[in-house]
Amino acid sequence: MTPAYHRLYIFTGKGGVGKTSLAMAFTKYLQSKNQNVKYNCFHQLPEKSLQAELHLPTIELKLEQSAEVYIGRKLNSQTIASWIMKTHFFKSLFQMIPGLGHMILLGHLIDELEKDPSLIIVLDSPASGHALTMFESTSNFKNIFKTGLVVKDIERMQRFLKGENNLKTHVITLATELSLTEAMDLKAELDNNLTDTDAHTDLVVNDSFKKFFEKHLIDESVLPDFLKQKIALEKDIVNKYTTLPHIDRTSPTQIVQELSHYVEGLV
Repeated sequence: MTPAYHRLYIFTGKGGVGKTSLAMAFTKYLQSKNQNVKYNCFHQLPEKSLQAELHLPTIELKLEQSAEVYIGRKLNSQTIASWIMKTHFFKSLFQMIPGLGHMILLGHLIDELEKDPSLIIVLDSPASGHALTMFESTSNFKNIFKTGLVVKDIERMQRFLKGENNLKTHVITLATELSLTEAMDLKAELDNNLTDTDAHTDLVVNDSFKKFFEKHLIDESVLPDFLKQKIALEKDIVNKYTTLPHIDRTSPTQIVQELSHYVEGLV
């Protein structure tokens, strides 16, 4: 049975939990299934050498370019838009109101998805705050502008996000109590911003502790009680949530390639 792929997959979570490796591995998995997929490292510098080694299909967008395209469409002139984007006012505006840039980039990605019904985008969000701000910005700016062309664009974006099988978000966490608590808080906030939609937000656990003990041949029975309790808690977390193995390799390319064989359940 062919799985029902979503159009936009978002990978987010705290720093160091494996978001980028997992997002790239998932892109490689979809590529292996002959899907028209592209990877986007949202609002961060792309790891171009790694992308090239993996032959990763990508879609690269920069805030200034996206904003210039957007303004040019509204003014029917890319020349005027280019001039506007060079002014200190607009450069400062995006620094003062990061949510505006997030919304423009998200809108650009949605434009690409609507232009090509076969396209799937895997979005690697560099931090949990970026993903949350990205969704909050559509509602916030709609309330600010009330009416007009910008509001119509925001409503179009919201209709896409609410569409059936359009959006799925994965919150990545380590198998620790603190990391899980932070991930669950983020999931709750994302779900709150995506009420009345068909969107799904799932928790995915990076099972790193198991590999550590296997690699170092540690006998759990000789550990102090507080470490035994910690390990028991982590095992309980692993048993309760969707878990992916921690790939212990020195090469990022090998990590992504090997991890791509375990991500089918994230579809």
